Amino acid sequence: MLRKLGRVKGNSVELLELSDLPGGALVEVEIHPVAEIEDWHQLGMSRLEEVWDNPEDAIYDNWKQLYGVREGDVVLVPFPFP
Repeated sequence: MLRKLGRVKGNSVELLELSDLPGGALVEVEIHPVAEIEDWHQLGMSRLEEVWDNPEDAIYDNWKQLYGVREGDVVLVPFPFP
């Protein structure tokens, strides 16, 4: 699946980015107006802020200082997490 930004022109959708699809390729189009997507992102962000912006997690606001990470240091995180 490819996700591309496009603009409606008359009865067509014109891609704003190049695509490797051959001309005349049959595709399925699902339309989400950008304003609607931005509304969902804002709603999700406000909910995320409610969850993370609290006194219990405030200790991690300065995580670099807490863990002694200096500017320019590379932080390696093991995966899966221990």
